[in-house]
Amino acid sequence: MLFKDYTINMVITECNPFTEKLNAIVELKEDIRDVLPYLNTVLKGYSYNDSEKTLVIKRKGHLITIRPLQISITKLEDENEARALMEELREIINDTFEKRDEITPSYVTGSAPQPLQVYRLLPGKNCEECGEQSCFAFAFKLLNGERNIDECPLIFQDEYKDRLIKLGEYFPYEERILDGTDT
Repeated sequence: MLFKDYTINMVITECNPFTEKLNAIVELKEDIRDVLPYLNTVLKGYSYNDSEKTLVIKRKGHLITIRPLQISITKLEDENEARALMEELREIINDTFEKRDEITPSYVTGSAPQPLQVYRLLPGKNCEECGEQSCFAFAFKLLNGERNIDECPLIFQDEYKDRLIKLGEYFPYEERILDGTDT
């Protein structure tokens, strides 16, 4: 196990002291720099800087910056939410470290797709089955980490297979059988 312990410090956003959301600065007891390129592959990071050893991801509506000895998380309700996210991240980090021989590390700096790019990859039916009023609204929420691609039932139909593969480069999803009937 690579990553065992951490300390959470909750802070108020300096740029907007009137917001009800908090940020967390999490100090790690162990150095996780060696797993960062593997995490970049697994988590499909939006921004990775190998020389600075910094990986930025979006997850569940939070911007998360992972460094060798520190993780910062934005837009939190409270410390309980920060702790829950950190437990998830600790599991992902340790699992990735354990399986690193099976993972090709990525040293490439990814760039976040633009909303219009994501929208064009979605079915474009505005069916509202995902709970959003339009595919464009769904695309924005995907980019903000507030929704998962799994929540679009149409994208898993066989006719959208190529689009799903492209979306998978930006957003992880649970593998499903693409047979044209999975809705």
